[in-house]
Amino acid sequence: MSLLSKIESDLLEATKAKDAFLRDTLRYLKSALQNVKIERQHELSDEETISVIQKEVKRRQEAIESYKIADKPELAKQEQQEMDALQKYLPAQMREDEIRQKVTDFLANHPELKENIGQLMGRLSAELKGKADMGLVSKIAKELAGL
Repeated sequence: MSLLSKIESDLLEATKAKDAFLRDTLRYLKSALQNVKIERQHELSDEETISVIQKEVKRRQEAIESYKIADKPELAKQEQQEMDALQKYLPAQMREDEIRQKVTDFLANHPELKENIGQLMGRLSAELKGKADMGLVSKIAKELAGL
């Protein structure tokens, strides 16, 4: 079952169960996926679907921070619940120590990339995209490369 099929199935179940919160969250996600599908003019692969979900999760994280700064805890809580619902569709993310080990091993095998963070991140991205937070990968790569 593709990830999109799972989302559609869960949307149908939420609708039948009259779970308005989950139903609305999944409808919004499905709308975002449909917009990307129209933009790219092809059916989305699971990797592309994961990328869209990650963007939606990141959008929720930014909204949570904004609501906390604006002292609106009830809105921050709602965004947190939406983010939690969306994260169920993402593959398990690597922990920081696992990322650090991967980057260390990669730099040991490709010492020439220590000087070029762009190429380093390009190669790491190809290997870790969807499995790890690329912002954290970038931070660790710069730290370990001495940049």
